[in-house]
Amino acid sequence: MGPELNEKVENILFKIRSSLGGADVLLKDISEGIVTLEYYRPLSNPSACHVDRTRITKEIVIEILEDHLKRAIPGLRKVILLGEE
Repeated sequence: MGPELNEKVENILFKIRSSLGGADVLLKDISEGIVTLEYYRPLSNPSACHVDRTRITKEIVIEILEDHLKRAIPGLRKVILLGEE
């Protein structure tokens, strides 16, 4: 699990950020098939964008991330989000 795996995960995160409904994630660690990310919840200002950011939950973000990352990284077991609820 070297820098090339970190780069692969960062590239995936960059590509899917727009589908997280305003939430953001930053890579913290990759270890033993577990990707740990820092989670920043979406803003709740409805006039900021056409997306209803209040409907995007942490669980939905985990599902989206696991779906994309498991396709690209063989052996990925889990995604953990640290941070805001």
